[in-house]
Order: sequence, then structure tokens, then C-alpha cells
Amino acid sequence: MTIVPRSVLGKGFIPPSDKITIINVGCGYQGLSEIGALLNCPQIEVVGVADPNKQSNDYLGWSPNDQRNRIRRLIDEPTWFEGATGNPGGRDIMKYVVETYYKKNRPGYTGTVAAEEDYREMLSKMRDVDAVKVIPADHLHSYMAVDCIKRGKHVIMHKPIGNKLHEAMKVIDLATENQKIATHLLAFNSSSNNGINQTKAWIDAGAIGKLREIHNWSGRPYWPQYADIPTERVPIPRGFNWDLWLGPAQWRTYSPKYTHCNFRGWFEFGAGSISDMGIYSMIPVFRGLGLGSATAASSRFSRVYEIDLDQVPRQVVNTWSYPLSGGFRFEIPFKNGSGNIFFTWHDGGMKPNIPYGYTEDDLPLEGMMFIGDKGAIVGGFNGQNPQLYGLSPADMKRYGNIKATGLPNQGEIVSEGTPRWLQGWIDNVKGISKGPGSFELIRELTETYNLGAVSMMRDGKKLLYDPATRKVTNDGEGNKLLHRDTRKGWEFV
Repeated sequence: MTIVPRSVLGKGFIPPSDKITIINVGCGYQGLSEIGALLNCPQIEVVGVADPNKQSNDYLGWSPNDQRNRIRRLIDEPTWFEGATGNPGGRDIMKYVVETYYKKNRPGYTGTVAAEEDYREMLSKMRDVDAVKVIPADHLHSYMAVDCIKRGKHVIMHKPIGNKLHEAMKVIDLATENQKIATHLLAFNSSSNNGINQTKAWIDAGAIGKLREIHNWSGRPYWPQYADIPTERVPIPRGFNWDLWLGPAQWRTYSPKYTHCNFRGWFEFGAGSISDMGIYSMIPVFRGLGLGSATAASSRFSRVYEIDLDQVPRQVVNTWSYPLSGGFRFEIPFKNGSGNIFFTWHDGGMKPNIPYGYTEDDLPLEGMMFIGDKGAIVGGFNGQNPQLYGLSPADMKRYGNIKATGLPNQGEIVSEGTPRWLQGWIDNVKGISKGPGSFELIRELTETYNLGAVSMMRDGKKLLYDPATRKVTNDGEGNKLLHRDTRKGWEFV
């Protein structure tokens, strides 16, 4: 028999019997929180980890020790990190976790996990690696995804696709063109939303009449939203490559207010609450209702004022960070040409106006509401447990009997510790079937939320947008903000 090297079999091809080798890029709080899904899967082997940070204990977390305790359970070491304070992260931590897990759970494992600060150097050395998981700060997502796809690597990526519209759409275009490369956006893991499925069944049956508006609201942000650009001089921590972390962003002085889970509130590094949580809730709505890309976006938000030298209050026009609370209003067409709809996002504790005949108790702390010309549907943040409102008793009885068919749970374990979403991506990698979370499936939503960010940077101005040309048609300055002012040497690959 002749043994044929994998590289000869064709770009992206993985024999069904082979383990998929993967590099994990991004070893911070979220990266470590999610590594268990890859480690538990016998069809995958993590062979490398990369992060500009070597190791530190200063990551934002849900409690002082939640990350430590999660890792203890994963690697079965009850005293790991004993005596240390703060949430750990960095490539050395990730390397230890992966190697320790494999040695304890994979009989005969004698391998080592490579660890580098720059994932590009690792890929240059480990050319036969099959895939990359991308989970760094938001501003690096698009750059890394394009780079990996061009190298012929399959990609799993955390949301968002990107935080600049043109960058993000390049990722989606490239993934669409390279169908042999399996891509998966992790936000799709919760897209098997039976609440939205039930809502759609009611809408299709005419329960609330013609759908006019959708509102989605969140208590986030749960991270700092800085009103000022940091000016203090803080030493760059030992073992942290600040220049590499900045990547394509323009150079600025280091501050811990930018890094380690604080990035999401900055226009340059994050994409705000709507990309942090709205992607989860909005994916099933866009897909279920057949929504296209927004053709207009406006925004409203909390304002900051300061007193100038003449003792006159002056609004600070903030072009660097998201506000403490705000919202986006999008005009979105249905793909089938049946008209437009308004979709409004609210965050920072803001909620939509309460329609006539409703009470404050009808709106939960976080939720979603569909308003028609005959009634409304209100559910939880992801549309779960939807309830009909404003209907006559006869219509409540009539439509209350409509039950939607359930959707498969993407988190369900379907094979040897492997959740459904991950098995779908693996099957895509091996050419068996198309994955459930491919990048091209989030085209319209990605275009929409990135347009909203530009409106906010333009002080709330309503922007008119043409998805065909990917241009803002009524504001030249807004059009410029659809792409990043990329730092020299980091031009888009």
C-alpha cells in the first residue's frame, strides 16, 4: 500500500478516520472557558496555542474564582492555582490545561502542545495543521479569519465576524468562495431557538396581524464603558506583547483599560453589547423571518457633558467608545421583497416604549417583543417562552393551539462527548455535510450591526446604506468609518 500525505489529497481535505488538528488562538478568559468542548472531543486534537499574553491573573470574570474552579474541574486538580488571586489566562495557562487534560484522559498520549505569542509564526512552522479556533479580541477576528482561510485552514470563530463592516464582509465573501473550507461561528450554538420558532408560527398564521416592529433589549454592558481615552502611563506587563495585541489597529499607548475583556466597549477594539449578546438573539430572527441587510440605521444613547473654560456645558461627542446605554434602530427589508420592518436594539437597562394596553410587568428585564397591527408577542431575551398579548379571547384560544415543530438542540451531546454543533463542523471538515454555523449564514446580520456602530460614531445620525455597493449613500464621513485605518505592516491579508 502507498501512504499518501494529507497535503496531496487536496486543500482542506481530511480523511474521515483522521483526527482534526487544531490551534487555539486566544487564551484569555473566554478561550479558556470554551476549551473543554475541543478537549472532550476524541475527533479533535489541540496541538498548539497562541496569545500575545504569556500568563497573568487580571482577566475580567463573573466571580473572583470562577475561571480557576472551571479549570480545576476540567483537569481534575482540586488545588490548582491555590493561593492565587484573580482570573488566570495566557498561553502558558492554556498549554498546561491542554497537556494535563490529554495526559489524564487519552491513554498513551505523549505529545506536547506548542505555545507561541504570534499564531502566524506557529502556522508557518506547523503547516499541516488542519484548523484554527479564533477567539482573541474582536478587532483581530476578521484579520485572522481571512489569513487562516487563505492558508487553507478550517476555522471555528467566536462572535463577532468582525467589528468593521468591510473587514467582516471580506471574511464572509472569502468563506463563501471557499466552500471546501469549513467555517463555524460559535454564536450559532444557541440558534436552535424554539421560542423564535413558535413566534414565527404565530406570525405566519396572522395572530398579531402584519408585523411592524421587533425590539430586543439587554442589561449589558457588564464591562466598563470609558468616557475618556486613557492618558496615564502604565508599564506594559512583562510577558505581554502589546504591539502584537494591537494588530491592525493604529498605535496607541498601552493601558489595561483596553485589554483582557475590557476591549468590547471601544469602537476600535470591540463591537459593543449588540455583538456580544445581540448576535445570539438576532440570528434566529434574521434567519427565521428571512431578513436582509439593513438599508438604514440610526442610534440614540446616553450623553456625556463637561463644563468648558467659560463655564458653559458642552456635549462630548464620543468617537472612541460605546455609551453606558443606547440603542440602534434599523430599517430592514424582507428578502422576499414583501416590505420592510423596523428592528430596534436597546442596552444598558433601556427598554422599548410600552405599547398602549400593556404594563411594565409585561416586559422582562431582558427580552424581545414583536409588534403587529393586531397584537404583540413578548418573550425572553432570546425570544424564549413567548406569550401573545392584545388579542381577543376568541383569537387567544384560536392561535394558542398553534404549536411549532421543535428544532434540534445544538448543545446536545451526540457522539462521545461531542455537542451537535461541533459534530456538524467536523462533518463539514470531512466533506460529509454542510455545517450548521457557516460564516455565510450571518451575512445580513453582520452587515447590520456594523452599520449601527457607524451611526453611533456619527453622533446618532441616520445613515442610508446600499448593501449592493456596501456604501453609506448620505454621509461621506460615515462611509469612511465602514473600514479601519489599518496600521502599516498589518494591511488586510
